[in-house]
Amino acid sequence: MNKKVIIAANNMIFTSKIMTLLDGMDAEGIKAIRSDDIFTKAQEIKPDLIIIDLNLNGIEAPSLINKLRSYGATRSIPIVCYSPHVLKDQMKAAKTAGATEVLPNSKMTSRMNTILSKYIEN
Repeated sequence: MNKKVIIAANNMIFTSKIMTLLDGMDAEGIKAIRSDDIFTKAQEIKPDLIIIDLNLNGIEAPSLINKLRSYGATRSIPIVCYSPHVLKDQMKAAKTAGATEVLPNSKMTSRMNTILSKYIEN
């Protein structure tokens, strides 16, 4: 398991689905739900992907994304964010901050395998 994904999400069912898919791809999912943990782990392990739930309590996603994009060690890590489609401003802020992809929850759920494959199986 040399591929790693940081998962910043509170929803246990969603996280479990991601972990199961990653296991099938021989990749490791690492949970982190606080901004400082996400940033520190990203610097330490240099994951192949970071997944962020934009509604995760206790994080300011655009600030975190800006911070990740401003450091050499984390600048090029793909960041996929998701949020309810009704929160268009939140999604736009994440994209403007430098997220690689920003998807509504429904699209993230229905395309999860494809999205993970895109970043993990390259």
